Amino acid sequence: MKFPWRVLVAVLLLLATAAAWAQEGEAVSDEVVRDREFGVSARHFGLERRVSMYQWRAKDGGYEQVWSESPIDSSGYAPGHENPPFPLRGRRWLADHVTLDDKPLDRSVIEQFGQWRLFRPSFSALPGNLAATFQPEGDGLGSGENPLDPQIGDLRIGWRELTLPALQGHVALERGTWFPIAGDPLDPATPAPAMPTGNGAAAFPVPRLSLMFAGVHVLLLLAFSAQVSRWRGRAKANLGDGGNAELARWIRVQGNFVEYVPLALLLLALLEIAGTPRAWLLAGGSALLAGRLLHAWGLSRHAGVSIGRFVGTALTWGMMFAAALGALWIAMK
Repeated sequence: MKFPWRVLVAVLLLLATAAAWAQEGEAVSDEVVRDREFGVSARHFGLERRVSMYQWRAKDGGYEQVWSESPIDSSGYAPGHENPPFPLRGRRWLADHVTLDDKPLDRSVIEQFGQWRLFRPSFSALPGNLAATFQPEGDGLGSGENPLDPQIGDLRIGWRELTLPALQGHVALERGTWFPIAGDPLDPATPAPAMPTGNGAAAFPVPRLSLMFAGVHVLLLLAFSAQVSRWRGRAKANLGDGGNAELARWIRVQGNFVEYVPLALLLLALLEIAGTPRAWLLAGGSALLAGRLLHAWGLSRHAGVSIGRFVGTALTWGMMFAAALGALWIAMK
């Protein structure tokens, strides 16, 4: 029995259609957001400069030295514990021109759905006067001579950029303006909104790419299961393979699929919820699908070693290994 090529073509076409659908709802920034004072640019939808200074702080009748992003008033402190003026303050910039499917996106959507992420910019454009004061330290800049031994008045500066997840299903177009329906607050320090009750949907992002790949793989499993049922009827074997080699191979195709795909899809969904870039998710889901198709093609033809089984297994294992490493990396951040 030859591999059902019509099923293969139909699944691949469905994947291409679903992938095109999944690309909808991507917000696009029409400008570059810059911290011109330091020559730092953001590639996404917002930029935030965070400044902290090493200062004295009163504690338990004495004083301690701490990093603080706001000035600490030392006017009543004992001599020798005066804090210098705070020379720089943190600032935040948001892109003014953002579009979604070629339509203008209201800034409130950016503020509600945005996710701030730490990044280390290039300091090649650092002005000369600041280059004489600051030097790279960690993911940002520092003014101290010895980062391991900070002194009162030393500064640390870091930046975060604002990214947006896919917004399809989270916004609605009403009278020409985009309004948010559900989402997470912009500032992680802000309490999360209460979850809706009744028939309302939970305010969590839907892992749409994972949902798409899950649907495609379920259809593929149903196609394999149909082959098993078909050969059971021919072999008149209600249990086991009845000694029929073709049925035995299709049973193994189905079993191998069930052994690997559910956990792989679970990893893919968790990575998407954690904010993994869409390109990596598409690559992982596509590799898994290609691996399952090749494995089924190779095993359904003969039980021995074949290029289809080898490459299919390699793609499946490679995808799961990469996904596992990504999951561990995110979990240990």
